[in-house]
Amino acid sequence: MLRRIFFVGAMLAVLLAAGPVPAQLDQTPINTPKLPPESPPKSPANFDSTHVLVQQAGHWANFQNDINHWGSRNVTSANELELALLDFARYDGAMMAPGWMATNALIAIQTKEFVAGIRQWETWYGRELLLQNLHRNPAYALFFPGSNAAQEAVLHAADRDARRLKLIGNLFKQQAYSMQKQSWANKKHTGKTSRLAAIQIAPATPKELRFETLAALAAPGMNQLLEPYDPQTVKINFLSALRFGPRSAWAQTNDGLPVPSIAAHRELTIVHTLGLAALLVLDEDQNHPNFTAWMTDTQLDECVDWSRVHLNQCVAAGHFVFESSFCIAEHQLMDAGRCIADLAAPSRPPTQLVH
Repeated sequence: MLRRIFFVGAMLAVLLAAGPVPAQLDQTPINTPKLPPESPPKSPANFDSTHVLVQQAGHWANFQNDINHWGSRNVTSANELELALLDFARYDGAMMAPGWMATNALIAIQTKEFVAGIRQWETWYGRELLLQNLHRNPAYALFFPGSNAAQEAVLHAADRDARRLKLIGNLFKQQAYSMQKQSWANKKHTGKTSRLAAIQIAPATPKELRFETLAALAAPGMNQLLEPYDPQTVKINFLSALRFGPRSAWAQTNDGLPVPSIAAHRELTIVHTLGLAALLVLDEDQNHPNFTAWMTDTQLDECVDWSRVHLNQCVAAGHFVFESSFCIAEHQLMDAGRCIADLAAPSRPPTQLVH
């Protein structure tokens, strides 16, 4: 509770430091009432599968697809293990960070009260003033009614992502031990130099973005902004786009779970995530530079790239085929999970994977 009070106070200080809030907002309480029933509906935001945020979220969806693919099978050959290593090597910090941020922004706009709060203020103060304040300081997004609910949704998503990567990483580590009993896995690796080179250049050839995935990622936001919708249906469709099956442990509901706390050095990540979501709701031009700027999460980017340094060292130090499974587990999965967990502390005991 003290941390949350400190966080809100710090964000208020940031807003005040950026300049005075417009006079017509000075007397407005943070917890403003809902729009009266007679208020006319606002025009919906217009974004689709071509939007820059959806495109970046598509890379995160590809990463989740690879996790789901390799995490649900037993590797039975050296070739398969090498394919898994190279699949995960495609995702460096420059791809993972904006993809993760974009996905979180799309999660935030599935929070009905957050979108309603932005629409409410848009009716009262006008779109141009809200966009002006957001671009001047993205922390303005924290004061929209419903922002707390959107923030909780993002923190829960980060918690699930981190746990999922840890769980799949543990599976690969367990496979490494069982592989030692197989003759193919005890053979020595050859061509170490070429393998390291392949890992380093892998991000230059990202996997193709699938139209059906992009459409599904955009649809929840469109449904939220266009018309009333069934939250459960939207959630299932969105998770399906990220290859999260309904029986998967990482797709469980947040009901009854405590909200993870924000790490003291990661407040800006939440600010930018909600800022991106607000820009979507307010139908800002996708070419505005803040879409790109706010998707840049330096901490996650650097953390993932540091794990790739350790991956290279792990591969360089390995001699036998089965050791690649240890490298995948520790540096491509569990390290990535720790990078994401840096935003929010785990909120519950680890769950068991369901296949």
